[in-house]
Amino acid sequence: MEQNGEAAKEAAKQVSGTQPGKKKSGMAKAVCVLAVLAFICAVGASVGMNVVLMGEMRAQKEQGAKMSRFIDDERARQAKEAEKESSYQEDGYVVMGQYEIRSTKEISDAYVKSDPSGLSGEDKETYDMAAKVLEEIIRDGMNSYEKELAIYEWMLENLGAGRGHVIAMPGQSSACFTPHDVLKNKSAVCVGYATTFRLLANMVGLEVHIVHNESHSWDMVKLDDGEWYQLDIWADGAMPYRNFNVTDEVMRARNEWDGSALPEAKGTKYSYAVQNAKPLKSLEDLPKKIKKAIDNKKDALFFKLPRALTEEERNVADQMMSLITQAISTLPEGGEMDITGNWVPNGEDDNHVLAIYFHRFSGDSTVENDLSPEKAKELVKLINEVFGTTLTDSGTSGGEKAVPFAESAGGGTVTLDANGNETYFMVDENGDKIFAAG
Repeated sequence: MEQNGEAAKEAAKQVSGTQPGKKKSGMAKAVCVLAVLAFICAVGASVGMNVVLMGEMRAQKEQGAKMSRFIDDERARQAKEAEKESSYQEDGYVVMGQYEIRSTKEISDAYVKSDPSGLSGEDKETYDMAAKVLEEIIRDGMNSYEKELAIYEWMLENLGAGRGHVIAMPGQSSACFTPHDVLKNKSAVCVGYATTFRLLANMVGLEVHIVHNESHSWDMVKLDDGEWYQLDIWADGAMPYRNFNVTDEVMRARNEWDGSALPEAKGTKYSYAVQNAKPLKSLEDLPKKIKKAIDNKKDALFFKLPRALTEEERNVADQMMSLITQAISTLPEGGEMDITGNWVPNGEDDNHVLAIYFHRFSGDSTVENDLSPEKAKELVKLINEVFGTTLTDSGTSGGEKAVPFAESAGGGTVTLDANGNETYFMVDENGDKIFAAG
């Protein structure tokens, strides 16, 4: 500060042109004052500019530090996600201690590249069978949902649950759990359904995960709305579309699994129920609609009401479905049918879609082999005569409402209660039921 003061004095002297000891005129004094003021302003501006620059540099430094922390946090988050994904075992996981989830990536990659030259043996045969299926069902211009639906419906129509060879050929499993055996034998346990769907879906560009627990496996798929959906084709063999494109919430009503390393399935746009819901003006119209569906042998009905129901109206709907179920049981065809209803979220409001599913079972329709109904009946008659049993041509005793248990090489049954919930069991050597997950 002293240096600045001396410099100001010297500048004033030079501007005024006076010498020490000489009297200054008024004009000279004024010029001197102005010069001093100008210098002080210049010095002040310089100091102020330095302060601003230092502030900006400090702000930039702080911003840089924040950005660096953000980058470090994001890298840590990504590393954590990668660790979670790597900890989730999909390929190589063994369901029920015997059905391995096997990779089919080489086959699907070869199809995407239209170059199967690197495949050989079983993989090449699988490629050819899968390509033939896709050629049959996939059309140009299909969106992701349409491709998925085409694969799902082909599998429902052409595959049987658990129809493997009881007498195994050398090198062949008694149950079909690989896409090769599934496509060749047209039957599968749950792992076979899950891996075959993943293969076909991957081949047409869909992203798929296989979800599993210790006793069951199914799929989840990402569609063009960016959302993930759950689907269990094996389970839908009994009630089509009941487990097609549902949310995690809906699926957890029937299965448990560790989803920590998997994306969340919360999509509703491509729910089959939402896509196919028809207007229902009043709950009083429901009985007529259901009766017509039964007469026309429909698999499912989906309705969207004009507004969200009150709690009392939901209770009315529940009681109505209960009475309809009882009424159906008295019909001639009632002994061959189960009916169940679910509320399905539509993602728009609280006005859920009402989904109604029909499960039909009869002797001839549940024969899971390549025999004619007549030949199947002949064999059942023979076995009953020899063993004194009362088997039907469905393979169950006494006309029990059941379908084959697909998850055990030893066989078993799946019974459905009045609500359409499945109970899986086998029978031990004493005739007692051994319950298992599906």
